[in-house]
This record gives sequence, C-alpha cells and structure tokens, in this order.
Amino acid sequence: MNTTPARHNENESIVAHFSDGLLLHFAREETIIHGYDEPEGVYLIKKGFVKAHSVSHHGHGNLLIVHEANEFIPMPWALDGPHTTGLFYEAMNDVTILRVPKNKLRAALGHNAWLSQEILKQSVNIITSYTKRIQTLEFRSARGRIISELLYLAERFGRQHGTEIVIDAPITHQDLADSINMNRETASRAVELLFNEKLMGQKAHRFIVRDLSKLQAELS
Repeated sequence: MNTTPARHNENESIVAHFSDGLLLHFAREETIIHGYDEPEGVYLIKKGFVKAHSVSHHGHGNLLIVHEANEFIPMPWALDGPHTTGLFYEAMNDVTILRVPKNKLRAALGHNAWLSQEILKQSVNIITSYTKRIQTLEFRSARGRIISELLYLAERFGRQHGTEIVIDAPITHQDLADSINMNRETASRAVELLFNEKLMGQKAHRFIVRDLSKLQAELS
C-alpha cells in the first residue's frame, strides 16, 4: 500500500485499500458479530447498514449506534481496545462486508496518513453518537426523546430532497424505541402524532423530516 497525502483524493476509497479482504454477505436481522465471541477480524462495511445493540436480561433491546458503508466495526477493538462483551452487530438490510485481519488495518495506519484521518473521523463520529444519545435520554417525555433522536438521525443520514430531508437508513419504529429506552407502543404513538402534525412522514420504509425548523423548535 503506497503512502498517500493527507489531503483527500477523490479517487481514494477505504474499500479500495482492503479489496482483498474476505467478502461476506448478511441478510436483514442476521448477526454479524456475536456479543460474546471475539471478532474474527475487522469488518469493513461495503454496502448496507449495521446496528450495534445489546440485550438486557429481560430481553429488551438497546440500540446504541447505526453504522453505514465505509465504516469499520468493531472500531474500539480494531484500534486495540477491549472487545465489548454483550454488544451485538446486526444487519439492518442486505449487507456486504469485507473482513480483514486486525494487523492489516494497524499496519496500514502506520504509513497511510489519509487512512489514519478517516479512521479518526469515524472514531469522533462514534463519540459524537454516544454523546447525542446521552443528551436525548435527558428528555423526560416520549415526544422530546423521539424528536431529539429523529433530528440526530437526520443530521447523520439525512439526504435533502426538495424541502424535505429523507433519513436514508432503514430505521424502524422498534429501532427508535430501542434507541431511547422506550417500549415500541409509546414510541409509535409519539411518531404518529408527528405524522399527523405534518412534521414527519414515512415513505418506502424511510422516515422523512417534512419541516425541519418546526421540528427543531419543538425542543427549544
């Protein structure tokens, strides 16, 4: 692998650097990394969305973060941190993965400045995601938590479409509930109210922010 400049090259691609990795395919709801097994390598998401979640002793899901294409999982372990026991990685839709040995990633980081910056960005995104999650859980009402989570998802996965923002990730009502420590029925009622108020919508299994300014004002 040749050393590249820190400045981003339009032809640069994380996937291109690890194209010789083991290609794996996972269907929706299939477990990619079991929470109690040591990872078999570092997983680079080539296509699709993956959620990291835990399950309580009572069987309640706890969605922590959603990963998209070009991101590595599990990032802390990839950077020589401990494996987080009980944290599962599950495909949210059809997912394609490139699995590479941890030492291959570590070696690449040693002499590739651009790749090191990309990994740093991903690490910062993870920290930001957990910070946003803590802030969301500070809201006492279901409405406040739902709006806060939807605004975060719009910021992270939003795609402008006219005056609306499409959250381009396969987030379900159950995912929303699991991410804000709430049962699905309560979360769904809060979402339906936002639909009725024309603040949110849904099409082709994607949430849509119909009025961003008004949705933001709800939290002020």
